[in-house]
Amino acid sequence: MNEDHAKYHSPNAFCGNAGPEEMKHMQSLIDKLTDEELKRLVKNCGIDFIANEEDLTREDYEGVVDEAGREDFYRVYESIISSRKEKSKRTR
Repeated sequence: MNEDHAKYHSPNAFCGNAGPEEMKHMQSLIDKLTDEELKRLVKNCGIDFIANEEDLTREDYEGVVDEAGREDFYRVYESIISSRKEKSKRTR
């Protein structure tokens, strides 16, 4: 792993720490999110972009989510899924 790159994300980020199975699991979770949920996940994990948000694609968000701290990722992910379930209950 590039040591300079490591300075810009959590020391417990997926990037550089997670093995192939955990990376595959993370991607399977990301695939279940809508574009808006993925944006919220990235933001709530403390990852900021320099570019304008309007110019970013889903692939841009998917390309940086591995820089999230693993605990943050799972906590925020669970919160997003829980709020989705609550919203679904209210609209029935």
